[in-house]
Amino acid sequence: MIRMTRLHLINWHNFQDDIIDFKNITYLLGVNAVGKTTIMDAVRYCLTTNKDFNTAGNKKSGRTLLGSVHQKQRAEDSYLRPGHTVSYIGIEFLDEAIKKNFVIIARIESETPKQDLKGVYQDWYITKPGFVLEDIPFFTKKNDAKRPTSRDAFKLENKGMDRASNQSDAKIRICRVLGIGEANSPIGKKFNEVFHMGTGLDDIKDIREFIYTYILPEPEVNIEFLQKDMLELERLQEILQEASDREELLKEINERIKSAKEFLAKVKINESLVAYANLQENIEETNEKKYLIEEWNKSLEMLDKRLLELSESENKASALLYEAQRAAEENVENKEMLSLESENKNNKLENEKLILEAGIFEDVLQKLFFLIDRLNKVGFYVKVDDSIKDENTKTDDRIREIKNSAKLFADMEEEIKNHDAKIRNDIAELNDKSDVLSKKIKSLEAGVMCYPDEAIFVRDKINSFLSEQSKRADAKLLCELLYMTDNSWQDAVESYLNTQRFNIIVEPENYLSAKKVFVSLGDKVKGIGLIDTRKIKEPEYKSLNEAYLGDKIDSENIYAKAYARYVMKNVICCESSDDLENFSKSVTRDRLRFQNFCLQRMAKKEHFIGVDAIAKQLKSAKEEFAGVKKELTRLEEAKKNFDSIYNGYTKFRAGDNFGKLENYCESKAKSKVLSAKIEDIAKKIEEFKKNPILLAMYDRVKECKKNLNVVRDEITDNKAKKQNLNSDINRAKNLLEELEASLSNLQDIYEKSVEEYPEFINDVEKKYQNERKSKKASAIAYNFSNRVIQDNIALNNYLNQELIPLQQRYMATYTCDYATGLGGANRYMQEFLTLQNIELERHKSELVNAQIRCKDRFRKEVLFRMKDDILRAKQQFKQINRVMENLEYGEESYRFGIDKSKDRELGMFYDIIMDKDNMQIDRENDMLMLIAESNKSEIFESQIDDFMQRIMIDVEEHARQNLSGQKSGAKSMGMYVDYRTYLDYDIIVKNCVTGNEVGLSKVNAEGSGGENQAPFYVAICASLLQIYEQSKEGSIRLILLDEAFNNMTSDRIEPMMNMFKKLNLQLVLIATAEKATAILPYCDITYSIVKSGNRNAIGVFERIEDGLH
Repeated sequence: MIRMTRLHLINWHNFQDDIIDFKNITYLLGVNAVGKTTIMDAVRYCLTTNKDFNTAGNKKSGRTLLGSVHQKQRAEDSYLRPGHTVSYIGIEFLDEAIKKNFVIIARIESETPKQDLKGVYQDWYITKPGFVLEDIPFFTKKNDAKRPTSRDAFKLENKGMDRASNQSDAKIRICRVLGIGEANSPIGKKFNEVFHMGTGLDDIKDIREFIYTYILPEPEVNIEFLQKDMLELERLQEILQEASDREELLKEINERIKSAKEFLAKVKINESLVAYANLQENIEETNEKKYLIEEWNKSLEMLDKRLLELSESENKASALLYEAQRAAEENVENKEMLSLESENKNNKLENEKLILEAGIFEDVLQKLFFLIDRLNKVGFYVKVDDSIKDENTKTDDRIREIKNSAKLFADMEEEIKNHDAKIRNDIAELNDKSDVLSKKIKSLEAGVMCYPDEAIFVRDKINSFLSEQSKRADAKLLCELLYMTDNSWQDAVESYLNTQRFNIIVEPENYLSAKKVFVSLGDKVKGIGLIDTRKIKEPEYKSLNEAYLGDKIDSENIYAKAYARYVMKNVICCESSDDLENFSKSVTRDRLRFQNFCLQRMAKKEHFIGVDAIAKQLKSAKEEFAGVKKELTRLEEAKKNFDSIYNGYTKFRAGDNFGKLENYCESKAKSKVLSAKIEDIAKKIEEFKKNPILLAMYDRVKECKKNLNVVRDEITDNKAKKQNLNSDINRAKNLLEELEASLSNLQDIYEKSVEEYPEFINDVEKKYQNERKSKKASAIAYNFSNRVIQDNIALNNYLNQELIPLQQRYMATYTCDYATGLGGANRYMQEFLTLQNIELERHKSELVNAQIRCKDRFRKEVLFRMKDDILRAKQQFKQINRVMENLEYGEESYRFGIDKSKDRELGMFYDIIMDKDNMQIDRENDMLMLIAESNKSEIFESQIDDFMQRIMIDVEEHARQNLSGQKSGAKSMGMYVDYRTYLDYDIIVKNCVTGNEVGLSKVNAEGSGGENQAPFYVAICASLLQIYEQSKEGSIRLILLDEAFNNMTSDRIEPMMNMFKKLNLQLVLIATAEKATAILPYCDITYSIVKSGNRNAIGVFERIEDGLH
C-alpha cells in the first residue's frame, strides 16, 4: 500500500509554509472559513491536475487556483499576494512495499490574480524513491532571507526529480507512481474523475445526480463532431427562425402598406373625383346649353308655323278690307286702283309665302349639308351634288338630285345603326377589360400575384386538406419557387414552360395526400398538374460544353429546380437562329424554338418567374390600363359625336325635309320675279290715291285696315320673339365656345390626377354617378375638396403612427436602409417575396440537408456507442454491487439498481438504442456499410427518424429562445447522447437481520437526513475501493471526505467510521466540531485549524495508547 504521509503547503491560500502529517485516519477540525477545504483542494489539484475546486460538494464555494495562489479574501477582488507569486504543494508518500518515500510536487507561478491561466506556469514534479519533503529545494536562501525557488533552479542532484512535460503527462506519471495504472485506462480515467470530487452531499438532490457525479461521470462518447453538426443545426434553425420572424414582420408591414394604400386610394379617388366633377360640370353645362339651343330652335320652328297661320289670318283680314273697298268699285279709277291693290296684295302675300319657303329651303339645305359633312368625317361616304344649291340649275335637275339624296339617306340607315352598335360594343368590351385590369393592378399593388384562377383553386384546396391532416401546408405553384439566373432568357423560359409554370409542387411526404385532393377535383383542375416530387431528380446533361435553357433558372427548392430542369432537359440555348437546327431541341432569346424537326416561334407569355415578376406585371398592367383608358376616352368621345350625328340623321329623316326641299326649291327665284311686279303696281296705285274722290271711299277701308293691323302686330311680335330667340341662341353659342375652350384644361387636370393611379378611374366614375343622383357636379366638387383634406390627415396619421414605426423597427432589427412610408412599398414587397420564395426555401433546404447529415452521423457513430455504454454501465454496477454487498453498515448493506427509464419517451428511446438492429457501422469499410444498408430495418429506421425529430424539436426551441434572449427549457444535445439519460437508478437497502429490501428512493421522504446519506457514503467508498482493488497491489487507498457526515447523528457516524477502519482505507476527513465526539475515537491524528490574522494556525492532536496529546 502507498500511504500519504505529509503535505507541505507554501503560499497556498492562508498557509505560508506549513507541513501537515497524515496517518491512517486524519481528522481536520475547525470552524467555517478557516481554510480546511483548501487543504483538500491542494491534495486533489496535486494528484489529479484538476483546477475545478467547485465540483460536487463544493459547487457554491467559488474557489479558484489563482485565488489560492494569491490569497484571495472574502471581499471581492481583495488579494493579500497580488503580485508575482510562486506556490508549492508537496505531498510525501510512503511505498510500504519497498519501504521508501517519494514526493509529488505541484508548482504554480503567477504574475497577477487577473492573469489568464494560459500564462500561468503549472508544473508537476515526481521524485525517485528515497526522497522526503526535506530533500526538496522549495526555497532558495539569499542574504539570510529565503524565497521560493525559481523554475529553472527547482531540481535535485543526480536527476532525482522529473518534471512532467505537461498536465497530461503529469496525470500519466502520477497514476503510475500511485499504483493506479495508466491514466488513459478506464480505471485511470475514473480515478481522476472521482477522486477530485468533493463529498459534501448537500448539493446532491437525488440518486441520479449522485450517480452522475460519483459513479457514472460524463460518457466517453466523443460527440465533438456531432456537437458541431448540432451547432450547425441550431445555427441553421436560428437563421430559419430569424428569416421566419423577418417574414412575419414583412408580412405585417405589407399588410399595413396595403391599409395605407387604401387610405391613399381614398385620397386619390376623392382628388380625382373633384377634378372629374369639375370636368363633368363643364360637360353638363355644355350639354345644357346645347339642349337649350336645340329647344330654342324648336321654338323658332313653332314661331315659323305660327307666322304661317297669321299669314292666313292676314289674308282673311285683307279679304274683309277688300269687301269694304267694293263700294268704290263702280268708280272706274277706284275700280282700277282696287284691282291693282287687290292684285298687289295677293302678290305680296304670295311673295311673303315664297320668302318663307325660300328660308325653309335654305335652312333644310344647310342642315342637310352639315349632316353630310359630319357623316363623311366619321367614315361614311355620302356624296350629294352641289347643284341642289345652285339657283341657276334647272328645277327638274335639282328635284332629281334631291330625290337621289333622299334614297341615299334611306339606304344608309342600316349601316349607321351597325356603326352605332359597334361603338357601343367596343366601349362595353373596353369597360370590361378596364375592370379586369383595374382589379389586377389593385391585387398587384397589394403584393398578390394574379395567377390563373384554376391554379389558385387547386393549390388552396390541397393546402386546406394538408392543414386538416395536421401537415405543413406547403403546396405552391412551380413559378413561385423559381428565379432567373440570366434575365435575358426569361421570355424563352416563360414561353417554353408555358402552363407548366402553374403546376402544383409539394414535399415528397405530402404527395399522396395532395394526389387524393387532386383526383377528387375532377375536371375542375383544368390544365393544372401535380408534380410527383418523390421520384423527380435533376437531369444529367448530355454535354457539358453547351449552354442549356435549364441552367437559366434556379430555385432554393430542390424539387422545383429538378422539375423545371427536367421539363427543359437538353434544350440548347442558341445565340443565333442559324444554329437552331444543329440540335434536336433548341431555342433563342427571341422565342424561336426548334423541336421535333419543326421551327416555331413561341407565343410571348406574361412573366411569372422571379421576385420581380410582380413589379413587371404591375408596370405592364398599368401601361395596358392607360392604353385601354385612352382608347375608351377616344371611343366615348366618338360615341358622343356620333350620337349627335345619329340624332341629327334620325330627326332629319323623321321630318318631311326632303319633301320641303322638292317643294321649295323654286321659291326664291319666284319671289324675285314677284317682288319686281309688286313694285311696278305699287307705283300705279300711288298715282290713283292722289285723286280726292277716292279719299272718302277709304273710311270703310280704315276699319278693315285696323283689324288687319292687329293681325300684323301679332306677326310683328312673333318676329320679335324670333329675333330674341336668335339672340339667346347666339349668346348660348358664345358661352358654349367658352365652355369648350376650358374643357381641354379641365380634361388635362383630370387626366393628370389619374395618370399616376389609373386603376382608380372606374372607382372615380362610379362614385361620381352615385353622388350625382342627389347632388350637382359643383356641390360634389366642393364637398369632396373638404373631404380630401380630412383623408390626407388620416393617411398621414396612419403612416406616422402605424406603418413607419414598424418599418423603422424592421430597419433597426435587420440593419438596412429602405425608404419609409409608401415610398418603400415596392422594396418591402420585393424583400418579402425574395424571403418567402427564395431565402426561406434555401434555409429550409440547408436545414433538411444538415438534419440528414446529423441523423447519419448519429446513426452510424453515436447510437451503437450509447448501447455499448449502457451495457458497460450495467457491468460496472455489477462490479460495484459486488463490493458494496460486502460492506456492512451496521445492520444494513446496499447495492445499486439500474433499469430502463420509466419515462414513456425516454423508455421508447432506450428500446431504440438497445434494439438488435442497432449495430456498429464501420464507415471506412464499404462492404460492411453496404451490407448494413441492405439489412437495415425500415421500422428501426423509422424509429430513428422519430428520435431525430424529437431532437429537432428541442433544436428549434433552442434557436427560438436564443433569438428571443430567453432561457431555453429544451433538452441539450449532450443530454440526448448521454446514455445515462435513458436509465433509472436506485439504491437498494437490505436489512441484514430480516433480509427485507427497499429502494432508497421510496424511503427518501420518510428517513432522516443522516439515514439517507449513509448509502451515499458507502457508495463513494465502494466506488473508490473498486478502483483501488482493480489496481495493482500496493496502490494508494486514499479517500478525502470534506463536509463529512454533516446530516448524520453520532449513532450513524460510528458504524461508518468503523467500516472505514475495517477496510484499511487511508481517510482524510473534514467535519464540524459537533461531530467530533463520534469521530475522534477512530482517528489516528486530529488537527485543529484556526485563523490568526491572515494566516492559518494548526494544532495537532495525536493518538497515543492512553489517549490524545
